Amino acid sequence: MRGAQLAVLSGFALAEPLLDILGRNPEFFSVRRSTSTQIVLFALAVTLVPPLALLAVELLVRAFNRAASDVLHLVFVAGLVAVIALHVLTSDSSLSGVGALVLAAAAGALGALLYRQAPPVGSFLTVLTPAPLIFLALFLFSSDASKLVFVKNPHVQSQRVRSTTPVVLIVFDEFAPVSLMNRDEKIDAQRYPNFAALARQSTWYRSATTVQWLTEQAVPAVLTGILPDQHGKPLPIYADHPRNVFTLLGQGYRVRAVESITQLCPERICHEVRRASPAAVSDATRSLTSDAGIVYLHLVLPEPYSERVPDISDSWGNFGQKEKRGQVEPAAKGAIEPCGRNVCRFASLFSRDRRPTLYVLHSLLPHVPYLYLPSGRRYGVQAPLLRGIKRNKWYKRWPALQAYQRFLLQVEYTDRALGLIVRRLKAKGIYDRALMIVVADHGVSFRAGEPRRKPTPGNMQDIAFVPFFVKLPHEQAGHIDDGFVQTIDVVPTIAHVLGFKPPWHVDGHSVVGRRLASDGTVDIRLGNGKEVTAGLSALRALRAQALAEQIAAFGTTPSSLYRLGPNPGLIGRPLSSLSVEPSADLRVQLEGRELLNYVDRDTDLLPTRIQGTVSGTGGEDVDLAIAVNRRIAAVTRTIQVSGQTFFGAMVPEGALHNGRNDVQVLLVKGEGAFEELPGSSESTTLVRSAGGEVIKSSSGVAIPVRARALRGQVQFLKGALLGFSGWAAEPKLTHRADSVMVFADGREVFSAPTAQLLPHRVFKQGGLFGFHFELPRGLLPPRGPGHRVQVFAIRRGVATELPRKPPWPWG
Repeated sequence: MRGAQLAVLSGFALAEPLLDILGRNPEFFSVRRSTSTQIVLFALAVTLVPPLALLAVELLVRAFNRAASDVLHLVFVAGLVAVIALHVLTSDSSLSGVGALVLAAAAGALGALLYRQAPPVGSFLTVLTPAPLIFLALFLFSSDASKLVFVKNPHVQSQRVRSTTPVVLIVFDEFAPVSLMNRDEKIDAQRYPNFAALARQSTWYRSATTVQWLTEQAVPAVLTGILPDQHGKPLPIYADHPRNVFTLLGQGYRVRAVESITQLCPERICHEVRRASPAAVSDATRSLTSDAGIVYLHLVLPEPYSERVPDISDSWGNFGQKEKRGQVEPAAKGAIEPCGRNVCRFASLFSRDRRPTLYVLHSLLPHVPYLYLPSGRRYGVQAPLLRGIKRNKWYKRWPALQAYQRFLLQVEYTDRALGLIVRRLKAKGIYDRALMIVVADHGVSFRAGEPRRKPTPGNMQDIAFVPFFVKLPHEQAGHIDDGFVQTIDVVPTIAHVLGFKPPWHVDGHSVVGRRLASDGTVDIRLGNGKEVTAGLSALRALRAQALAEQIAAFGTTPSSLYRLGPNPGLIGRPLSSLSVEPSADLRVQLEGRELLNYVDRDTDLLPTRIQGTVSGTGGEDVDLAIAVNRRIAAVTRTIQVSGQTFFGAMVPEGALHNGRNDVQVLLVKGEGAFEELPGSSESTTLVRSAGGEVIKSSSGVAIPVRARALRGQVQFLKGALLGFSGWAAEPKLTHRADSVMVFADGREVFSAPTAQLLPHRVFKQGGLFGFHFELPRGLLPPRGPGHRVQVFAIRRGVATELPRKPPWPWG
């Protein structure tokens, strides 16, 4: 009976909130390629495992002490009631912070007291025993996620196509085309030479617009030519979109596709690449568990605590995780190829044979997370967070401008990625004879007070427009068309150029062979029967204004992109020309300082993002100048987030040289006065004590090292960056280690949670995943017996040194 009562409370505290929100948002599962079995097991685990675990602990205690078991049962009841109350209070925006936590704790204590003193309360819980099973049944059978549990894959007859023209369709993501423009609203060839080259050989439909703002519905609209359902919520899978470009050409064409979010190509057509096609979430099993936990924390935690949880609105999974790198390939003269986000994977599918082929890529470029530089490098081990955004809405202008800057840098990376694809197409003899369409699903906005993604009358000019290029076979002369074009026109255009009519109804029309309307109503569907509309001519006028604002902030040359911020006239000045005094009040904590000490420009990691925290400002924002190697490389301003003062700035790639790079942060006081902020840092060392080795930090935290407390191993991998790959878990392999630390000659050189390290599968039967990371050579001592490099795994405050798999280059 106690177990049944715990199951009821756990159902209301844990299962119902999580299953309800995920049942209404099944894309959470579809982007992870979750199978029916995985979804059912997940729902069963959420519903049954917590109460069974609590009951098992209670029974274990009961075997030794019945009175202690009774007390523990009341503690469990109080805790679950408190969580239920916290969920209710969090839904009420009038309560937040400590007040909500205290009130929830009081509700938990009162609930436990009533449970003990009033027998009808326990009886009422017993009567509610079916509730958790009802929550489970509603999720599996009545929610939107039921489509993924009971999959129905309709068969659609493919069209017999006689054309032999190759078709190349590239769909970028979250791409505002105003970023490509110069003052004349043409492609800025200096920043974006590959888009400019494409425009010279194609028709650029400069005023093309999207029909939806969510990727999971906007991309299917591109691939089907059919408007998104306004009232239902179809999933981005073949079962809900069987009439698409893959089934249209699947009978006469070979299909080679890389879908990052959608699953519209049926396996019978895309069997060649289906199993190899990487999803946006690389490790679906682990991501499903960890991200579900993050979603739940957002549901129950009041502000400001919820702000410390990783954001769930700006990415397609792995919410708390680092960016997974794509394969890295060297280019000519030591350059780095822009392979991220499936670009090189797609290019590897090109074939020289003349068999008619449909090539389709959906790449999450230049979509968040912003991580890439125009050179093809990345500027962090993981993508720095976006600041100044809450619930996907910008609430301050300065961090929005900084995000815009990082977006523009990633657009330059996207331009290089397009250049790589075109170069590979030409090498295989495909490009000239192909119908090539380059488009995006929707735009993105960086306006203070407006959402980053959801369209409103205030940001529609940023969200509505998308890049749209059509290169016909053997086309050489390009031109610009500002007519009314939508993303649903892609599939009809392909059919028209190949010389046939789709055998089913499509909402779009071919952009080739007809005169386009000069104006029209742009209609972006929001879902649930809602939409936002505007006239195309009015949006073009607003876009011209947005372009003027962009040029005013970022200029028109690659170098001017880095002159963002207050006091830009300081950039480039040597420190020797400034009057600098030490600051008596402020201190700076730089993040990733060790990466700046060991820069290697021959690798794909170049830490040009300088960021950290400032203490002593009293909560006031201040202007800063960032000096790299004794010369001002960037200017910035601090921002207050959750009681801390953050700063960040992008410095030019040329500001960093190989080896150690000195960074100094200056307070700009005005009238030529500057103060240098002294740095503060925490060090961690490996020390010996009477009880053995201890990992000890300068702040006093000590972690004991115990042999065999954890199992695992680590191996060394050669490369331009030094790789470490391994696994670490509890002895019974039930849980992976919490984090890993690397020590060189007794000094910590690297540490990270295992959840933020690139995983690889270790034991398939157990679903245990390992870790992989790469470090600059300079962080580690020279190879040889005279130096020690040790890797420790940590779980629940206890560390174990991992055995090393030979060959290990240090003693």
